[in-house]
Amino acid sequence: MFSKFLEMDTTYPTQLRDFPEWHKGIKHYGFWAIEVSSKTCREEIDKHKAYFAGKLHPGYSRQPHVTLAASGLLSDTHCNQALIIKQVKQLNENAIKAFSLKLSHCNSFSVCPYLSVLDPQNNLNAIRECLTKTAEKNNPENYTPHVTLGFYDKAYATTNIVNKMSNFDSKDIEFMVKEIVFAQYETKDVQGPYQVLHRIKLADVNA
Repeated sequence: MFSKFLEMDTTYPTQLRDFPEWHKGIKHYGFWAIEVSSKTCREEIDKHKAYFAGKLHPGYSRQPHVTLAASGLLSDTHCNQALIIKQVKQLNENAIKAFSLKLSHCNSFSVCPYLSVLDPQNNLNAIRECLTKTAEKNNPENYTPHVTLGFYDKAYATTNIVNKMSNFDSKDIEFMVKEIVFAQYETKDVQGPYQVLHRIKLADVNA
């Protein structure tokens, strides 16, 4: 389960600063996501955040979510309004039905620990195929659905992180997905909250 993470010797600390060399003055970055807002899921996420707090930057305020597709910097020359509206239309035309996911065990990327999200019916890839028709360059094929817990503040030995994860008793929590959102966050704040711009309601599973 941790084999890919253990290929690295240490985690990679995130710098909490503005990155103008990346955003070139563009104020917002956009992405498609599923919000994780059920009480039970939020409690589990908060428990994990508290458990890892000593190794993460304080102040991570991005709401729990599962990223579906990264749309990119929001501007006329990058991800523009016409492209977003086209994606909204594609999703509505597909009439996607509500489905369930499972919030699961803890794992880690080089920059952040996360809670895995299980998708036994492969609904996420179907949605991504719909979205990435217009945003392929921002979305690698190696997709790992997850909920980020925060960013590492220092370089920690990956073996120590895995030991810490193994000592936490995680449990699978099923939750329903009833809508998909398009959101944006301010590029100057790597830990800041996002703002929802579009909500796509999914069809009733019994319809």
